Amino acid sequence: MALHIIPMQVLLNKRFSRTFLFAALIVVSLSLTLYWSGASPRLRDNARGHSLTLPSWLSGPADSPSAAAPEIYPYETTSQFFPVSIPDATKAKTSDLCASFPSHLTQRIQPVLKMGHGESRSKIEAQLDTVSACFSQDELLIFSDLDETIRGRSVIDILADLPESYRHDNPDFDNYLLMQEMRRNGTLDTDVEAAKKIDGWRLDKYKFLPGLERAWAMRPGRDWYVFYETDTYIVWDNLFRFLSTLDPSKPHYMGSPSPGRVDEASKDKTKTWFANGGPGYVLSRAAVEALLVRKVDGATGRYVDPPLTLRWLDLLRRDCCGDSVMGWTLWNVSIPVEGYWPLFNPHPMHGVPYSDLYWCQPVITLHKTTPGDMAELWRWEHGRRRRDKPLLYQDLWSFRHPGDAETALLKDWDNGRWADYKPPPEAKIDSAATCRSACEASDRCLQFLWRGLDAGECVLMFQIRYGQARKPDVVTDYGEEKQPDGSVKKVVTKETRVDYTSGWMVERIQRWREERTCEAVQWVGPSITRIF
Repeated sequence: MALHIIPMQVLLNKRFSRTFLFAALIVVSLSLTLYWSGASPRLRDNARGHSLTLPSWLSGPADSPSAAAPEIYPYETTSQFFPVSIPDATKAKTSDLCASFPSHLTQRIQPVLKMGHGESRSKIEAQLDTVSACFSQDELLIFSDLDETIRGRSVIDILADLPESYRHDNPDFDNYLLMQEMRRNGTLDTDVEAAKKIDGWRLDKYKFLPGLERAWAMRPGRDWYVFYETDTYIVWDNLFRFLSTLDPSKPHYMGSPSPGRVDEASKDKTKTWFANGGPGYVLSRAAVEALLVRKVDGATGRYVDPPLTLRWLDLLRRDCCGDSVMGWTLWNVSIPVEGYWPLFNPHPMHGVPYSDLYWCQPVITLHKTTPGDMAELWRWEHGRRRRDKPLLYQDLWSFRHPGDAETALLKDWDNGRWADYKPPPEAKIDSAATCRSACEASDRCLQFLWRGLDAGECVLMFQIRYGQARKPDVVTDYGEEKQPDGSVKKVVTKETRVDYTSGWMVERIQRWREERTCEAVQWVGPSITRIF
């Protein structure tokens, strides 16, 4: 029997050897191919359809760690609006659009709008006529630095009843006192030059903590408190869906994460984060209660620590921003921010960088929305709403987007410098045409920007951004110059004339969109590493 087995083993070994040798040749061939193409990974000549060995800079930057796929929650949500969408909404009356708004939810959700008297009146009115239009006088709280009536709505001066310690020896409040004086003598809205002396930004940070206290005092026990600003666009349908997946009896502090203070008292010097006020942020009932709770002397029943507005006054004086202080106060009661970017979006409508990170995710807020965009987008949204699916960035694309054939190249247009990479000088790019050729040569490139005149700079981008009109201008660089007395003076070091030409890869963008159908809604989980 053994004599018959040995030849069979030899035969098998020969077959195995041939198979192994063949496989090894394939592996070696592939390795050599990868090696020789290593200088230009993932590149091809798109115009000719065959491979080229191209300079490595054409591949663009490597994907950043923050671009990793976030945790996705498969929530099934439904719209509370009825009717869900309104045909021909762009021509409908505001009252007809608001008739569909689920006002019963305001018994649980409290909107709080923060503004300043010195803000552009067109921006304030655009907000009240669109995003905030469907709230009644009793439903919407508006906090400012001056009490007044706008569009028939009462605006509350949130600074008026602050303790005297806010004003004492505080130059920030000189702006508030000047505004009050000008109002008394009737010059606030007539003496434009004098009003320019009022720096409303220096007062803004003092509205956050008092605003939270007042919101609870006026509307206690709401499940959710939604804080936003005059240029915040909110897709209320998406926000209502999102909040329906969360428990308000648990502490939640949610928004678009921004880097905050370092906790020096922590063992590892923890870097904290806060929710950027511009895209809006949301606090649950439990979070507000935790922030407002005060220690009580059991014997006397007296509070033994100051209220929230006084507890952090020293920090408010030193910090630049109220949203930063809000995040720090919550951190100190063990409530860190839950970063829900890109649901809460720090970009304006024209600045959304469409990519895999901005496509199949729901849009809850946008920041720095222009009055024109706010009006158009609000009406458009009423005609696009669906019962079984929230509004996605994919949908937002159809509202306004770049990259159509008729807008493949725009003069006096700036589409970004977002997710960009610049060719080195040896690429010898000296015009919008050669900049476009560089974009065509890199299959990651979806759009480009040529900064002409003195700048002579080509910017390639692998995300898709609409941008905005921009006339030629002068970019000024500044430096510091030491003076004879030892002081340092800010001086101009360089002035560069720049014009702007933007272009998009139309067919490539079309293919990119067709490959991303968004069959599943990407409700992302909270993160402070996934930031814009």
